[in-house]
Amino acid sequence: MEPDALAGRGYLMGRGERIRRHLRKYLQRAVVGAISGVAVLAGFLSAAEVTWPLHVYLLLTLGAVGLCLPGLALLEPGPRHVLVGRVLRRGRPSAARLDGSPPLPPLPPLPLVAAAPVAPVLATACDDPVYLAGLRSLLPPSRPMIVVPSGLSDVGRPEELLWPLFEHRLSRSHLRVDLRDFGIPLAPYVVERELSGGNGSAQRLLPVRDLTFTTRLATALVAGSDQPVPDLTPEHCADPVQLARHDVVVVGGPDTNFWHAVLFEPLHREFAFPASSVPLAFGMRRERDGGVPVYGNTIASVLSADGDGEPRHASTAAFGHVLQPTYGMILACRNPLAAALGLSRWCVFVAGTTSLGTAGAVLALSRLLGRLSADPDANVATVVPTAHPRVRAQVSAVLCRVTEVEQSQVRSNGRVIPRQRRRLPGEGPVPSEFDDFWLPTGCEILDRSAAEPRWRPV
Repeated sequence: MEPDALAGRGYLMGRGERIRRHLRKYLQRAVVGAISGVAVLAGFLSAAEVTWPLHVYLLLTLGAVGLCLPGLALLEPGPRHVLVGRVLRRGRPSAARLDGSPPLPPLPPLPLVAAAPVAPVLATACDDPVYLAGLRSLLPPSRPMIVVPSGLSDVGRPEELLWPLFEHRLSRSHLRVDLRDFGIPLAPYVVERELSGGNGSAQRLLPVRDLTFTTRLATALVAGSDQPVPDLTPEHCADPVQLARHDVVVVGGPDTNFWHAVLFEPLHREFAFPASSVPLAFGMRRERDGGVPVYGNTIASVLSADGDGEPRHASTAAFGHVLQPTYGMILACRNPLAAALGLSRWCVFVAGTTSLGTAGAVLALSRLLGRLSADPDANVATVVPTAHPRVRAQVSAVLCRVTEVEQSQVRSNGRVIPRQRRRLPGEGPVPSEFDDFWLPTGCEILDRSAAEPRWRPV
């Protein structure tokens, strides 16, 4: 049972939304199956010299479609959805006004290229109120927990883990996740993780730096409320049921945090099958031959910017640890494990291309939440392209980068170099000198609320 403070949330799909998604996903398959079945029946009747009127075959086809659609619902795990109820009309209300949703201030108006039919885009968008509401949906009341990376030295008996968190198989680990064993009705799926060990990049082998600003983030998550500050939970101490019952912040990419890939894959499937007209803004996911998802530390982005003098982030651009070592992403959405249990919880992925980028993303999120807590009319979102070329959507995602670091005292050629702050270039590789001793002090986010996207300090 949900706590009273969270009972008013409306993150779950209603019956109409489930019907709409089911029809989009299975209608074509049901029609093909029905036509094939009626064609076989017609062939047998013709061989027996039995002829029926055309309208009889049409009625049989429609009846077969009606039988196939609920039958295909049985392919999905968990509670079976009876396909009865009202027909969802083409234009549906925005996520911020869904019944039971927490009241959120309106986002700034969007500049559209020209008048465009918005209803078709909304009708095919994945119904995720958190993703479509902006980062303000992360403010209290909530039930947050922060999952941070673990190391091999934290687990003395790895054979007792639920899954092989640190297993290497030719530079990546292959994992089949079946959450039904824990009472979570989600179809099994496969993920492959490119682990950080052995790749020669010290920037990816320092997950302890990921934790630098997590206490500040924990405080920001409950600011202005009487909620206790959430604990930091190492990834090897978390389990699926615990994650499903909390609002979750996953710190670190899938190469350092096991739960990043495990939570992101069912989220990706919600947006991909059937295809959502509003895409996920970020991900650290790609597919190899056969459609197997591979998770690493490269940020895949669907942002596109054309501002003069700004980096041109083309659609499906990728940001890696070599050319963009200071980049990080913040992506908030509905918790897919909680939704499978009928609970309204959110999930936030905070990760960077390097450990420095991850620390900067955590710092940026804590500062953004502090700003939203202080201003009840403020919200933070990012504009992404949609399936319609002239329509943009505002989503709970932020691309950030570290622009200033503080360097600790270091020794070089027998000389002690004092503690100092230094600026970092916004684009391209950063100077590798003493980068292991840097901590972020300044960061920027890509502001796409205006006509021309700009990097702005946060």
